Formats: sequence, structure tokens, C-alpha cells
Amino acid sequence: MLSRVADSLFWMGRNVERAETIARILDVNYNRAMDLYSTRDGRYERLWRSVMNCAGFVNEPKLPSNGQAASEVFAHCAFGTDNTASIASSIRIARTNALGIRADLSTEVWLAINVLYLYAESQNVTQTMREGPSRFLRRVRDAAQAFAGVSDATLLHGDEWNYLQIGRFQDRLYMTARMLGAVDIENEPWPEAQRLLEMCCAMEPFMQVSHQQEPRDVLSFIILSEDFPRSLRFCAREIDRALHRLSQSPVGTYGNEAERRLGRLRAMLDFTPVDEMLSGGVSTFAALLIEESEHLSRAIVESYAPPLQVQS
Repeated sequence: MLSRVADSLFWMGRNVERAETIARILDVNYNRAMDLYSTRDGRYERLWRSVMNCAGFVNEPKLPSNGQAASEVFAHCAFGTDNTASIASSIRIARTNALGIRADLSTEVWLAINVLYLYAESQNVTQTMREGPSRFLRRVRDAAQAFAGVSDATLLHGDEWNYLQIGRFQDRLYMTARMLGAVDIENEPWPEAQRLLEMCCAMEPFMQVSHQQEPRDVLSFIILSEDFPRSLRFCAREIDRALHRLSQSPVGTYGNEAERRLGRLRAMLDFTPVDEMLSGGVSTFAALLIEESEHLSRAIVESYAPPLQVQS
């Protein structure tokens, strides 16, 4: 496969996943803010600052303290044009990548991404705030999740599908680590643990398998669950499987830097007790995971979709 095609598939998978995740984070926190948080005690602004951190906007200016934080964060994270991680920007990037490899996609996959793109382009901040943000956010979530299902159902499970899988689970790993680092479980253990579960779509799965519903059990579930599709361990395993299908390296070995880095990450998640991983604090562990995920992303691109060298 051409490295250009591999690169487009990887970034298409990542950006559709990013749009879905940001939409879910905004929806969960918007509803929690309306129901549980007062603008008078500072918790409202702290909540929305944490949302900005979840979304990766760590260097943004201070949010207003006049109760307008929700609208400011929504506008920036949903429709901001000056960053590449907003919902609208992510969908635009995904569709641009899909357009460049249209011949390698099924008709159903192309329609799924194009319909999502046309819907997002038809919306604006004023309209969505007037109608209620949840309507827009949930439609984005539904369409992005449908894209994943259509991809699984209509693409050959060969190289193209594997690159999509790598992009999807790579971004899920990265964003789950960001959510883990943004919640303040040390100071507000159970409310923040519940918020983490909701942002990860994990409330019902956690309740089904956990006999002791304590904040530390929530962290263990989000980090180490073998069966929950948004846990860090599950994401790392799915990326590893896709990489080995591409390289055909024997399981348990590595053939390039991406597989080596991922093997080390998997070993930590498979064999380190959660108390040991979190001994330095949740935020410290999350920062380590974020850094490892960024290194892994670069290694994947360099190993499988290196930039073409221009001959002079």
C-alpha cells in the first residue's frame, strides 16, 4: 500500500474518533454543569477548565467567571477554527483524508463521512446553542459511531481496515489518558469518578462487573479492563494486533519502533498492579500515558507512512 494511503487512513480514523470523543466530553459535562454545579463556588469554572484539558487545549486564555464558561468552551471545542482538535476541524480533516483516497473506500464508508461533514458544516454556534448543544453533540456522536460500524461491516479486513483501526484506537488511547488526567479524583473522589465513567461511556459496563464501587475501582476499570473497548489496556491491545497484522511479525516480538514502544506499554498495562501505577498520583500516571501515546503516534507514522522525500 502507498504510504500516502496509509497516512490518510490513519488520520481519518483518528479524527473521526476525536470528533466523537470531544462531542461526548462536551455533552456529559454540559449536562452535569446544568444539573450539579453552581457558578458561585468556583466549581463551575473548574469543571470547564478540566474540559479544556480533556480536549487538549491546555494553553488557552482564562475562562470568564460570569457563568459564560460553558458557552465559551463549547464554541471553542465544537467550532473553533484556530485549532485542529475541535469537532468541526476534526471532521473536516477526516473528510479531506477520505476525499484523497476515495477509490480505496467502500461507498458506504464515503457516504458516512461525507454526511457527517455536510451536517457539521451546516451548523454554527448560535444555532446549536439556541436549539440546545446536546442535539448537535449527540448527532455527531451517533454519526461517528455509525462510521466505525460501517467501516467494520463494509471494508475488507485487510491493510486499509487495519490502518483505520490503528488510528481509531490510537486516538482513543490518547483521549482516555487525557480524561484520566483531567479529573480531580484525589479531591472529589466519587463525583469525579462518576464523571470519568460518563465521559468514557463506562457507567453501565462498570456497574455490571464491579462488586466494590469505589473510586480506585473506577480507575482500575478504565485503565486495566480487558473487555471494555475504551480502557487503556483494550486500546493498546487492539493497536498491537493491527500493527502485527500489518508487519506479520510474530506475536511477542517487534519489527519496528512502533511495535517496540507498544510492546513496552502493553507490558506495563498487563503486568503492573494499578496501585503501583498510581503510586505517584493519577495526574502523574496520566501525563506518562499521554507522553507515551504521543511518542507511539509518531513512531507509527514514521514506520508505516513516512513522508515522501522530494528529489531535487
